[in-house]
Amino acid sequence: MAKLVFLRRTQKEVDLFGGEVFIDIDGKNVGILSMSNQTMELAAGSHTIRMYKSHTYDTYIGFVEQTITLVDDEALLVRYSCPLMVSKPGSMIITDYSVEKETELIESKDNKIQKDLEIQETEKKIAKDNYNKGVWIIIGIAFVVGVIYFIEMITIDSYLI
Repeated sequence: MAKLVFLRRTQKEVDLFGGEVFIDIDGKNVGILSMSNQTMELAAGSHTIRMYKSHTYDTYIGFVEQTITLVDDEALLVRYSCPLMVSKPGSMIITDYSVEKETELIESKDNKIQKDLEIQETEKKIAKDNYNKGVWIIIGIAFVVGVIYFIEMITIDSYLI
């Protein structure tokens, strides 16, 4: 028998993404990923792992699937990461299991979430700044057109007198 260890969700991940992460193996739902590692024993051979996350209104997002071939007495670590955008797939990393690798992946998961959030906030700030610049340009153009219109009206009135 081979062993798959599904890496737990972190508190930061649960707070940010919410929902539940589902685990399917060979087309059957075998569990929901929680805040503790889940270990499953599987027979040697080829298996398809599919993971995804629940979303609003009974929908699911972040589908990702990988087929692996297990050998007896093998231990693998499976890490799933939720997508930041609903339209994107999640990501799954499967590596040999070790306690050091588990610790490293947990830290990298939280670091990646933080880094992605910072990038997303920067992109929002840039978009907001560009929007504000566009509004000021439109206001400036409207002001110049108004001044030109006012000058022309005065000029027309002076010819009529």
